Amino acid sequence: MQSSLTAQRASLKQKLPDIMAAGDTVNHLVERKEKAQEDEATEYTYQLADCIWSKASAPPSNSVCLWLGANCMLEYTLDEAVELLRTNEANAKTTLKSLEEDMAFLRDQITTTEVNIARTHNFGVKQRQLAKERGEEAKPAAAAVSSAAQPSSGAYTWKQEAEEVEVSVPTPSGAQKSDVKVTILADSIKVEHLGKVLLQGSLAGKVSPNGSTWTMTGSRVEITLEKAEQTQWASLFDSSD
Repeated sequence: MQSSLTAQRASLKQKLPDIMAAGDTVNHLVERKEKAQEDEATEYTYQLADCIWSKASAPPSNSVCLWLGANCMLEYTLDEAVELLRTNEANAKTTLKSLEEDMAFLRDQITTTEVNIARTHNFGVKQRQLAKERGEEAKPAAAAVSSAAQPSSGAYTWKQEAEEVEVSVPTPSGAQKSDVKVTILADSIKVEHLGKVLLQGSLAGKVSPNGSTWTMTGSRVEITLEKAEQTQWASLFDSSD
């Protein structure tokens, strides 16, 4: 739209001087006709080509030929020619003014749209930042809720991240790592102390035994299970068991 308006304005600005020049010429012919005596010739200087001018003499005339464009020329009386050129000049100026107002309005709308796009983008960035911060704050809380909501006879606790699950199992006082046996399978775990089962069950999701590890920290067994798929578990163990 902007390019179309610019092209129309450029075309009018090019045509308007020609219309005004034609009007001045016709007005000059009218003036010379009124002042000239009968059959008195008037001398004119006219342009043949770039940098080439010539002179001619012509008697007063009541008509003039106007070039309309597209290889078209029409003969008008002087009064008709003056009226036509005045109308064309007025219409061209009115249209040019309207085009300039439309372009100014369009520029304002483009500026407003660009500002709104920038504001919308900045708002989206802030919203994503807030969502990320809220998500990071919610992770510890969710882990704490999950741990509290999944008690068992072994009094274990657990929490999960996107890629792993951490399980903490208490052991009897004075237990040594050599006394503990942890079996991690793709769908279950088992924790034993001197042959006594401390924790056992089918997991709520699949894990990778090769990527899972365990260690002793004080009197607790700390197990890290690598998830086979990055999905959230509703609980540590399969509820159907």
